[in-house]
Amino acid sequence: MAKKEMKIKSVSRAQLASKTSVAKVAKTNDRAAIARKGIEAKPKLNGKKLADQKPIAKVTGKTPGKNAVQKTGMKNVAKPAGKVAAKTLPQSVVKKPVRVIPRVQMTADVLVMGEHPAAYLCAALLHDVAKVKVIHSAIPGEPVVDRLCHLNPEFFGLAKMLEPLRRKLEMDTIYGVQFLGADAATRSEHRSKSITGYIVSYKAFRNAMIEIAKEVGVQFLSPETLDIQRLDETGVDLSMGNIHMRTRMMITAGMPTIAQQKMLGMPENWGADVVRRFSILKIKGTKSTDLGSRPVMPMSLNVAEQLCWGWLMPASNCIQLMVEQPVESLGKISQRQVMSSWIDTLRMHDILKSTGDLKLADMYHLDIPITGALVHEGVANRTLLIGPAAGFYSATGEDLYPNCWSSVFAVDAAVAALKERFLQDALQPYRHQWRTTLGDYMRGPQQNLRFLLPLVYRNEVMTQRLTESILAGKSLVR
Repeated sequence: MAKKEMKIKSVSRAQLASKTSVAKVAKTNDRAAIARKGIEAKPKLNGKKLADQKPIAKVTGKTPGKNAVQKTGMKNVAKPAGKVAAKTLPQSVVKKPVRVIPRVQMTADVLVMGEHPAAYLCAALLHDVAKVKVIHSAIPGEPVVDRLCHLNPEFFGLAKMLEPLRRKLEMDTIYGVQFLGADAATRSEHRSKSITGYIVSYKAFRNAMIEIAKEVGVQFLSPETLDIQRLDETGVDLSMGNIHMRTRMMITAGMPTIAQQKMLGMPENWGADVVRRFSILKIKGTKSTDLGSRPVMPMSLNVAEQLCWGWLMPASNCIQLMVEQPVESLGKISQRQVMSSWIDTLRMHDILKSTGDLKLADMYHLDIPITGALVHEGVANRTLLIGPAAGFYSATGEDLYPNCWSSVFAVDAAVAALKERFLQDALQPYRHQWRTTLGDYMRGPQQNLRFLLPLVYRNEVMTQRLTESILAGKSLVR
């Protein structure tokens, strides 16, 4: 009977020791959790510091739980809380710090948007001449398409800051136009004694405008996102990446998203009768043609018998073939057919010397709203439209001079409007300021060229006037 009682007591003590061990492990786990949170804990065991206790168990180094303690005899001891426990914390439990990008608040009198050279010129004039607080911002996703462009020498007179570019820009000169007919015997030309125009790379020209804006101190932004949040009677709020922008007004040479166009009250899409498809093919080198030391620009006014225009623009390291046609005609004749017809005409007149097949697969195109500014509104909600956004292309397809000229008028209108209490009303004169000057330049030849074509090849005076109309924007009727 005594032995039986001793056995019962022994079991009870073992069970008690086991319960005590479990309690100690639970307490230790709690302390380890506290230590992981960065709280320094000084655990005690039975009234003594844990460091003072004699270790009677081996710590496995594993995460507290299943195998945190190895038993030695009948006694267990908990794994000490500290660095070991923190290192073995499961990855799913560890919380990575969240990087918070602070919002930057910016203000401006005028925010100029767009990648066209007209936008950079506008920003430079506002900052340097008008002394207005201006910021230039790119429009995310707006393409920049390089090609050769005709440049009117009058461009350098638009502003004083542009005069040095006449010496700095890498340009090729032309002295007139040569009109090519449908057969080898039909042609005429006007060759001037002085320079009538320049051929310049669009990319090089744009870079020159950017440098001018940098030199005068314009601030540039290139946000990955641009969102017009709201307009009110005092300005416009925009979200540009991590920047919150507040500006009194905007000037844009590029087209924002359709939703933002509606918010600004911009005109709807261009009509099919305004947009024309310009197809471009560059040929490397100059061996395929020889236009002499005082070259004229070969042109056709009736490519493929469709009254489509064709150009050959000569440069020092390449030539560019370009044709244009109404976008509504693409269903009848493709751009490849029009370009092929223009190539055949150049070969027939012995202008293009190459006999091999040209890679028409390398051809690319631009859709341009010719004289779009004459049919669309240029004033939106606290916004002026310049350059391509407003359609300041001449009737002959000229880009750089008329689009940059629109910037000069926009600067004058913006400076005057910023001084007025009701800015929106003060912007309205913008549409009238350019119509009698730039507007006349854009209209180009107003007569029906179908009836003028015979005179172009027979009458020297008509040839000269049409050349000056195409290159300098002058009227045929004088």
